[in-house]
Amino acid sequence: MVASPSPSPRTDDADDGDHVGIGATLDSRYRIDALIGTGGMGRVYRAEHTGIGRAVAIKILHNDLNHNREAAQRFQREAIASGRLDHPNIVGIYDFGVLPHGACYLVMEMLEGETLGARLERDGRIPWREALDILRGVLLGLRHAHDRGVVHRDIKPDNVYLARKDGDLIIKILDFGIAKLRAGSADDPASTRAGLTVGTPAYLSPEQAVGGEITPASDLYSSSIVLYEMLAGRGPFEDKDPLAMLGAHVSRTPPAVREIAPDAEIPPGLEAVIQAGLVKTAAERTRSAQEYIDMIDRVIASMRRLRTAPVATASAPELAGAGAAGVEAYAPPGEAATQSLPAGAVSQELPAATRAVSLAETAETIPRRWIVIGAIVIVILIIGAIILAVTSSGNYKPSSGAASSLTAPPGPVPAMPGSPAGDPEIKLKALIHDLQNGKTCAARRAAIAPLVELGDKRAIEALRAARYQMRGGFAGFGAENVNACLTRDAEAAIKVLSTQAG
Repeated sequence: MVASPSPSPRTDDADDGDHVGIGATLDSRYRIDALIGTGGMGRVYRAEHTGIGRAVAIKILHNDLNHNREAAQRFQREAIASGRLDHPNIVGIYDFGVLPHGACYLVMEMLEGETLGARLERDGRIPWREALDILRGVLLGLRHAHDRGVVHRDIKPDNVYLARKDGDLIIKILDFGIAKLRAGSADDPASTRAGLTVGTPAYLSPEQAVGGEITPASDLYSSSIVLYEMLAGRGPFEDKDPLAMLGAHVSRTPPAVREIAPDAEIPPGLEAVIQAGLVKTAAERTRSAQEYIDMIDRVIASMRRLRTAPVATASAPELAGAGAAGVEAYAPPGEAATQSLPAGAVSQELPAATRAVSLAETAETIPRRWIVIGAIVIVILIIGAIILAVTSSGNYKPSSGAASSLTAPPGPVPAMPGSPAGDPEIKLKALIHDLQNGKTCAARRAAIAPLVELGDKRAIEALRAARYQMRGGFAGFGAENVNACLTRDAEAAIKVLSTQAG
């Protein structure tokens, strides 16, 4: 392809280094209308296909990079990778060519809007619902790419474009310039050498950081970092030194979003979705873009159905599991819902008080069978609470010299002679002791419902501490939450007690 001269004069600033001026025509088809922007790899121009009147964007490699083999291969790689892809959430590549002086250029879909990076720089954080809409668009594009053997390898806010078309938001993935074609074809100039690290340090997966095998799971890790940043206003790691940042991705456990941004509204289950996407070992991470989409759809569907205020998260295994009851699948504007999603985030083992709060907040009519089931659960919990109170009365007493402390002492709490059997203070300490020192997770969980029945807001701190007990692993790898079975019930109990306290 060649650039043919145009009768229109060329401007000096547009011609600097790229030998293409405003008004010039590429290959007798693309008229250059304006310079949109300049980046490290080249310049992007607004242009028009003169034959059909279509507006396009043309990226031209910087003149001083034309003889750089890596830069030229990256440009060619973007054309080859994008040539395999045709999806609404991936920027379209229409043409590829070389100018007479050797500069490569790409003809791309013209977009109106801004990058996610620009949005975050301006607003800092993005509300959780909009953040999930954005992530969902990214995952739909990645699903299409992964199914065709293409791994992006550089998912970050600057490569996510928030395009506007007829007033609707359309998410576009940009820049497949360092994409990996996993089909192993001979025409893939992106085949990476062993040990080569590519991508942006703040968003690299652990396997990318150490030059390991790059798979679709690498894109899912980077996408989870992007979601984290949208919700918290920053990534989980903020090391200035690139090597320290790579080390953090490999060895440091990412903090929960609520630790970085306590005031951020996070719906139930979303924290677990993020952490599942940030697992260090690729084989144990969220397995596919479709699985990731399913998990966030469950979170959104659960919020739509229950209409509860955002609280802390449920555990990842509960989100990944399929429930028996279906709920309406979430679909953003312009996309039809095509599947029924299990209500995996709705616990059937929550204390009765918590279930009542959730049902009271919904504007929908409560099905009769829910009322019957709820009544049965309430009766069972009341009977259990009575039995627990009877069996525990007289067996516990406060530790000497610490009558006002709620920290349960190690070991069994002996009976206090002369104490009334129904003393709420003794019951509170006994239940906290069971919550902290029960021999099994199930035994520890059994203390939650009676604590809710007791209604003492001082139990909130003990419940918060009980949600996570990490054991095992080595140097931060492979640690397991031995209290995973009680996390969801503890979260619900905290909400109920906090509501009662207000």
